[in-house]
Amino acid sequence: MKKYFVFALFICSFKLMAQLAVADSLVQLGNYQEAMEIYKTEPKSEFKLARVYAQMGAIYEALDSYQQGFKRDSLSLQPRFEYARLALSNNDPVTAFNSFLSLSVEEPDNATYQYYMGKTHEELSNDDAAISAFAKAVSLNTSYRAARIEWVKLLIKKRRFREAILQAKPALEWYPNDIKMNSLIAQSYLGAKRYDKAIERFELLFSLGNDTEFNRKSLAWSYFNDRQWQLAIDNYERYNSDYEKADSLVHFIMSQAYLKLGELELAQDYIERAIAIKTPELDQEFLQLATVYVRQGDYKNAFYATKRAKKEKPEDDVIGYQYALAADQYYADKSKKLEFYEDFIGAYPESPYQEIATARAEDLRKELFLAAKK
Repeated sequence: MKKYFVFALFICSFKLMAQLAVADSLVQLGNYQEAMEIYKTEPKSEFKLARVYAQMGAIYEALDSYQQGFKRDSLSLQPRFEYARLALSNNDPVTAFNSFLSLSVEEPDNATYQYYMGKTHEELSNDDAAISAFAKAVSLNTSYRAARIEWVKLLIKKRRFREAILQAKPALEWYPNDIKMNSLIAQSYLGAKRYDKAIERFELLFSLGNDTEFNRKSLAWSYFNDRQWQLAIDNYERYNSDYEKADSLVHFIMSQAYLKLGELELAQDYIERAIAIKTPELDQEFLQLATVYVRQGDYKNAFYATKRAKKEKPEDDVIGYQYALAADQYYADKSKKLEFYEDFIGAYPESPYQEIATARAEDLRKELFLAAKK
């Protein structure tokens, strides 16, 4: 009798294993529904059933199946890891955090657990803890690209550009043409105002076929700040052609670049385009237009452009002083010039330009007094 019972138990076990093997094969073939029906009839299949639910996108059923499985086996690492990842993808970072924390305590040298701790900290808006977790993941596995990418992205977000550059470099030593890492180090150089290095990386990205709106605009801005005016203009022209024709800031910068090159007509053309696009505040654009007019010796139009700038932002003392200065250049009548300086002195008592405006007003009064005595 005892031998018969052992034999029957063996037969049942063999049959169970055979059914599970069939279900596992069905999963491999993508026949999730059929596999799920088998798993539901077999004991100790909660985790397998949870994985099928997850593959089908039935997240809550998957989570529930994992929880049922944990009542039987709460120690196995793989299902706990899968459960934590599923909770994180389901916008439940608190549950994910508790699971990943226990896993990382049990397996402190597991770089993947540290990586997901970092992702969870990000979801919980704890960037500093996320940075530490990603850094630890990379320290445990220096070739962990995903962890390094997330680490560098957060350093950029926190404006820790030098650290971002330092951490991006090793990945580029292994894979010099890594588009994602080149993009991140280019952004880091841009943030650190190392425009020559940013240019190198953005140009490399274009050579690798990564011609994006952000890269084109950033390359143009880098050339502008590197005082390579024509290349800045060329790239802004490409940006205008390929992406955004109605960007007032781009036209404003192009006007500045043309002014640097002495191309006064083009400088005027582009600042007028910027003015036509931008509303409602155009104070800087009108000041730029005034600067172009001054370079052309056209003090009348420079005065009226500055007047428009002051109208746009009357509380700005810098513009207020520029307005008085423009009037000084435009009007021949010294008493008229004096009126503008006196208006400025009265309107902006706290301005750092008070001293220079007062000194000029005193000079004009003396000149008027001496002229009256003659």
